[in-house]
Amino acid sequence: MVVFLSAGMTKALQQELLEGYAADSPAAIVYKASWPQEKVLRCTVGTLAQTAAAHEVSNHALILVGGFLGEDYDLSRLYDPAFTTAFRQGTEA
Repeated sequence: MVVFLSAGMTKALQQELLEGYAADSPAAIVYKASWPQEKVLRCTVGTLAQTAAAHEVSNHALILVGGFLGEDYDLSRLYDPAFTTAFRQGTEA
């Protein structure tokens, strides 16, 4: 799940997320994406508001939540040179 919202609503969002996600579910806050001051803060749903406050996240931020942020998620191999697609033959690893 990805949510774009005012950082002042982080605590309320955390409370809503805890109704459907476990407190230890992976989460991330992306603040000022693509700016020189960009921050990517990894946390959990249970520490979302605390993390935003500790890093002085204000204004709007992207909040990402879910297993795709966890260590067990298989990353896409689409751009891996060894991966064969309909458009190119993969190289030997």
